[in-house]
Amino acid sequence: MVDLEAQTFDYIIVGAGSSGAVLATRLSEDPGVNVLLVEAGPEDDSYWSKLPLGFGKILFQERYVSRHMSEPEAELQNRQIALPYGHLLGGSSAINGLVFLRGAPWDYDDWAAKGATGWSYADVLPYFRKLEKHYKGNSPYHGADGPFGVERARWKSGVADAILDSAQSLGVPRNDDMNGETLEGCFYNELATWNGRRSSTSQAYLKPNRGRRNLTIMTETTARKVVFEGRRAVGVEVQNAAGRRTLKARREVILSAGALHTPKLLQLSGIGDGALLREYGLPIVHDLKGVGANLMDHLNVVCPFTTTHRDTFNKRVNSPLGMIREGLNYYLGSRNTPLAIGAGLAGMYLRSRREAPHPDLQVGFAPFMPGPKGYDLAKQSGFFIGGYKAQPTSRGWVKISSSDPTAAPRVAFNHLSTPDDEEAVVAALRFIGKMSRTDALRRINAVTQAPVSADASDDDLLAYARSVASTSFHYSGTARMGQDDLSVVDENLRVRGVDGLRVVDASVMPVVVSCNTNPASIMIGERAADLIRGKVLPPAEVRPTNQVREKAYA
Repeated sequence: MVDLEAQTFDYIIVGAGSSGAVLATRLSEDPGVNVLLVEAGPEDDSYWSKLPLGFGKILFQERYVSRHMSEPEAELQNRQIALPYGHLLGGSSAINGLVFLRGAPWDYDDWAAKGATGWSYADVLPYFRKLEKHYKGNSPYHGADGPFGVERARWKSGVADAILDSAQSLGVPRNDDMNGETLEGCFYNELATWNGRRSSTSQAYLKPNRGRRNLTIMTETTARKVVFEGRRAVGVEVQNAAGRRTLKARREVILSAGALHTPKLLQLSGIGDGALLREYGLPIVHDLKGVGANLMDHLNVVCPFTTTHRDTFNKRVNSPLGMIREGLNYYLGSRNTPLAIGAGLAGMYLRSRREAPHPDLQVGFAPFMPGPKGYDLAKQSGFFIGGYKAQPTSRGWVKISSSDPTAAPRVAFNHLSTPDDEEAVVAALRFIGKMSRTDALRRINAVTQAPVSADASDDDLLAYARSVASTSFHYSGTARMGQDDLSVVDENLRVRGVDGLRVVDASVMPVVVSCNTNPASIMIGERAADLIRGKVLPPAEVRPTNQVREKAYA
């Protein structure tokens, strides 16, 4: 057995999720460096993490998914929000709903404008192309030679077709490549799958490279804190079944523990708001007040629908006979089955108002209706349509709750705390209400169970949102890039005020991308590896379009 305490690694990476697994794989391509990857969760050894529809099973398995509860949210009727995240190799990329959306070009241009120099859309597009094994092949917007499989959802559901027809009847154009030249429009989702199997960073990056002699992976190992000599990070104190020990890093320690745990680990290590650290008796290495601030998430408001159509999970897989039929269909090679898709099958980007400079709402369709337990399926055929503001303006925080590294942090989002966010959620519900009254949804006897009738007032819609809205699992921003006093990392992802320490995960986003964060987090891992190696790819020369609409949606 290798004595890890006696060994000094060039890089120690804490967290093997969407960014950390990528970073470890890329850095260990150089046989001259020695990389240690530390993961608190177990191996990616669940059957359900490989089957796309398996997200509905693994999300409720405590071995692979950890859960926090938020602080009571004042604008959500003081409800606490459950905050699950992946706790295994691959992190949330191994348990999420598989929708593959990069976000809007203006997301990244906004990053650059806010001080994240070198992270504009032109700068990041080459890295999206680098990571992709895209079903369409190489193009100015897509790559075909990367490790991470991306393909179109293969199950052509009659209900999804009706959803897209409904949106088009309201003026939303059809878009066959939402990650390409333009974002606006409605579409069948692209998924993080290849040949109908989940793409995760564990399977796409780590698994093919586990044999590298210079890559060491420790699972079921908790990082307690970063160890400093003066103001330089020199290692990580960890704990597992073998006990507590300190592992040394020659070049850098890199935190990729996610937007809830990276700030927690920074704070436990003496980097954060000095007042908070003193409250828990922690020595202050660097008083950096931005650590744990700027927390963002997409507040999703869903409207359930019943339908007589059979193309929902409730009718296709919610019985032993149905599961056997679809299982045979899947394993005999057909991928036109609900087993081959994730949580979202179709979606759209639209503008909440005519004068919006670009699409600011995302509306998505999920082909199932939960049952009374929340983790089961209703007996009746159903689905839901949900929406959220692409770039919310509400901001929250993450703070340690104890000096004990095993204690969960306190998390508050302050959802719906700005007028902009209130107006956006009302606009999303109004649009879903209009969809409910289209001929396309009447044809499948879709009846909404939400109070989104034509005569619903703004106050009615906002009250509904406050009573049901919940997380989209897109936690981000708690160690943001920038150049002001509250930024935590610089444009090279180095923690400001100390040496030998970086953050590489969704924590660094100055503004959350206009979609799920997994593809952007993989991109961050890819680009971070090149920043560390000093050889970034040149910017792309293509420029997407953003056609300004002459009128609001019907």
